[in-house]
Amino acid sequence: MNLQEAHDRSAKLRDEIWRLNKAYFIENIEEASEDVRDALKQELIALEKEFPEVITKDSPTQRVGAPLDGRLPKIAHITPKESLSDSFSHAELEDWIDQMHRALGKDNVAFEFLTELKIDGLNVTLIYEHKNAGHYELFRAITRGNGVEGEDVTHTVKTVQSIPLSFELDRKEHPKYIEISGEIYMRKESAKDFANPRNAAAGAVRQLDPKVAASRELQIFCYSLGKDTTDALGIKTQVELMKFIASLGIPVNTEAKLLGNLIEIEKMYEELQKKRNSLPYDIDGVVIKVNDKRMQRELGSTAKAPRWARAYKFPAEQKTAQILDIQLQIGRTGAITPVAHLSPTLLAGTTVTRATLHNADEIERLDVRIGDTVVLQKAGDIIPEVVEVMANLRPKDSIAFHFPLHCPSCSAELVRPEGEAVHRCPGTNCSAVRQEKIEHFVSRYAFNIEGFGKETIDELLSQELVSDAADIFFLSYAELIELPLFKEKKTEKVLSAIENVRQIPLDRFLYSLGIRHIGRETAEILAKRIQWPKTDITIEAGSSSHTQVSLFDATAAEKNIHGISMADIAITLQELDSDTLGSIDGIGGVVAQSLLSWISEEDNRSLLHKFENAGVIAIQPQGSHAPQVFAGKVFVITGTLPTLHREDLKTIIKERGGKVSSAISKKTDYLVAGESPGSKYAKAEELGVAILDEDAFNALLT
Repeated sequence: MNLQEAHDRSAKLRDEIWRLNKAYFIENIEEASEDVRDALKQELIALEKEFPEVITKDSPTQRVGAPLDGRLPKIAHITPKESLSDSFSHAELEDWIDQMHRALGKDNVAFEFLTELKIDGLNVTLIYEHKNAGHYELFRAITRGNGVEGEDVTHTVKTVQSIPLSFELDRKEHPKYIEISGEIYMRKESAKDFANPRNAAAGAVRQLDPKVAASRELQIFCYSLGKDTTDALGIKTQVELMKFIASLGIPVNTEAKLLGNLIEIEKMYEELQKKRNSLPYDIDGVVIKVNDKRMQRELGSTAKAPRWARAYKFPAEQKTAQILDIQLQIGRTGAITPVAHLSPTLLAGTTVTRATLHNADEIERLDVRIGDTVVLQKAGDIIPEVVEVMANLRPKDSIAFHFPLHCPSCSAELVRPEGEAVHRCPGTNCSAVRQEKIEHFVSRYAFNIEGFGKETIDELLSQELVSDAADIFFLSYAELIELPLFKEKKTEKVLSAIENVRQIPLDRFLYSLGIRHIGRETAEILAKRIQWPKTDITIEAGSSSHTQVSLFDATAAEKNIHGISMADIAITLQELDSDTLGSIDGIGGVVAQSLLSWISEEDNRSLLHKFENAGVIAIQPQGSHAPQVFAGKVFVITGTLPTLHREDLKTIIKERGGKVSSAISKKTDYLVAGESPGSKYAKAEELGVAILDEDAFNALLT
């Protein structure tokens, strides 16, 4: 980006941020989430840092709050309001600590921090006036406004039942005014009829009619004093400040904690993420303040933010990014998916560079173009997707994307089946489809063949050593050793890995075929519920002529496998009908039709025959002899457990009669949670679902 481009981009960002802030803070309309507003602001900050020439006096990075709307009287703040600088990662907090050390000129200063919940509400300053003999009365309440002056909302704030209209202060000298700031909010229960609790609270406070505010059961948490008040009272720490406010009968949040280092702060932060949804009010992070007031004075402030405080915000559920390109991704079933390539952005804890645009209809609906700034979110907390285009930030040279008529890999004319939104490549010899099919076949939950990465498969296809997945089992040492990616050790390891998977559980084999609509769970149901022929098959060790005998134990004894031949799989599938399949619980008509369509194609029957010739055998799933202690119980798994792998845990649950679901609902009996559990943990708390760690889960097995 050159300077002119930076000027153009920063101007668009300033206009859009002020427009969104005005809508949110003044009109109480949430046109974009706080995550999105934060993302735009962070982009502007980075741009101004790289190109200081683009900074303007009216930039939202240089000012506090939002402009006043003129309906309510303006009042100057006794103590000008400051905004908090945001941090979004542990590394950014470490940078903040380093900055404070540099500001103090000392590297060995040990900080003590008061951490508070960052309440998502409306900032208000309460000013109490001394009347006589230590008696103070509420004189005025002012919104943050632009930081220098705010709006007089005394008439509505007086309706907040938890705010005392007066108090007594027992001391020798009494400052004329005591200035206390806090956050007015609505409890989730009180705001259930509103789309956004924060907006509902802000709208009530800024009403001309105080009856509206009185009807919304507003609450407040206070957390700061004006500088003159702090100095007059001789308060030395943030903890002392909070205790003083509480002593006046003014609410403070009792979740505040005094902590000594970033490790303790990170632990508190993670705990809050888990119980965030179960709190009776909305929070969007943690506020961290240096506890010592003397240190605060030494550290001072920048033009708009104190150096001694940070807002450590939760991972954004939405973020903004620019679309650098739109490319097509071809799946194993021929499905064509448009994918947006993005400027790197941190979303929900991970750096995102690509996001799905789903299909041609979605591109048209969003009117998304290359160069656009878009809003991202993770679908199901996993897959990044584009949910909105910020049209006001569209550059003049944006490029519209036109969905192609032909496959970008094989040039076959794309088809769009009636009733579907997805375009597909019908080409039976499409190299991209073959690549995806083989990658799926060797993947972890299918054959799980080590040594078959994307580059290896691409090379095998380009050298015409494989044309489908079954060809893998006919590869020889002589063929592989000649390839650039293969040395002697890798060749031996790959051939050994292939030999080790010639006998595979039936459900994994069915999943490996990449049949549309048949995922892992469905494949498991089919393996268990269809009546498969049972055959005793004798395997002679070292009998495969297409492998190097020296790699395997040719002297090992014969072994009998209780399995299913590929020929029997083909016959069984051809004898099935849609009524039989559709009657199986968990299958249904769509899956049944997909499976029957697959086996009706001659190429697929030939593939099974090829597997038969390669000596591939499917192992019949055995019934579990474990006690059915989880019969009828539904489990959800989240996070990383200390010793149990997720797949092993699923097997244990299913062997004992339980079901494993991917989403928390009222039907869920248990959530098994490890480290970094994410949103499922909070959802479970909200619904009252029993939460188990690994030890508690193991206790249920005994």
